[in-house]
Amino acid sequence: MVCRLSSSKSPVSEGEVLKLAVTATPQLGGSGPILLRAQPPEAFALAAELGYGGVELHLRQPGDIDRAVVKKLAADYGLGIPMIGTGLAAADGLTFSDPDPEVRRRAVMLMQEHIELASFLGSTPVIGSIKGKLGSDPQTRPTRCAFIVDCIRQCVDAAAKAGVGLLVEAINRYETDYLNTVEEALAFLQEIGLPGLKLLVDTFHMNIEEADIAASVRLAGAAIGHVHLADSNRQVPGHGHLDLFSVLQALHDIHYQGYLSLECLPLPHPRQAAEDGICTVKPLLARLRG
Repeated sequence: MVCRLSSSKSPVSEGEVLKLAVTATPQLGGSGPILLRAQPPEAFALAAELGYGGVELHLRQPGDIDRAVVKKLAADYGLGIPMIGTGLAAADGLTFSDPDPEVRRRAVMLMQEHIELASFLGSTPVIGSIKGKLGSDPQTRPTRCAFIVDCIRQCVDAAAKAGVGLLVEAINRYETDYLNTVEEALAFLQEIGLPGLKLLVDTFHMNIEEADIAASVRLAGAAIGHVHLADSNRQVPGHGHLDLFSVLQALHDIHYQGYLSLECLPLPHPRQAAEDGICTVKPLLARLRG
């Protein structure tokens, strides 16, 4: 069954209605939390059929897609492309914290290519796993941290020239050892003070790191540029025990008006997961609307 929001009037204006996006990648292998592993024509068609408002693309390389085809698909289906995920680069060994300057140079170049693609598609790229790790040696951690900051500054400069924003993601302690919590990520943004850099919050990571997810959302406030929704078990909302409504209420309270992307494991299978997710979230959004 495909779920759709009621068209009845509500106290919330259309500009304040949170938009749902499904995550997709043309990379057919792997086991990461991406709902659709399909070429863009199939992914955009299914997203539109199920009632999503956007498709979030996760790419190993910008050349993995035909950008002109993707832009036309988005226009034809009336779907946004809110974010470009870049985490697959870390799987290829490209990170900002690598002690090898050539690796860091290649990582920055790849991000610059993603930024250029984002400018063409009207999207926003994220700096997530590509940040890398600091490691356990207390003597080298400050140096690696400086590497990350320098690489991010280069990316922010490139994004400013391309006219796009840039996101930094707080990721849980089991996946990285740097910027795990919303508070740490906020402090980082304030410390480097670069305009155009915003925070990506992910309820799966927050379920591990935050004592109160809704309170952390309110703390971040206007610094939030994008939201990933996943339940406590990394599956789609409704498959775990996350208090999703409290999170949506907090996003409403801070006047967040961006996308909510389902970055989740495709269980029990991709189509069912994508359908279950939207059928769980849309009634909660309708409840928010009054």
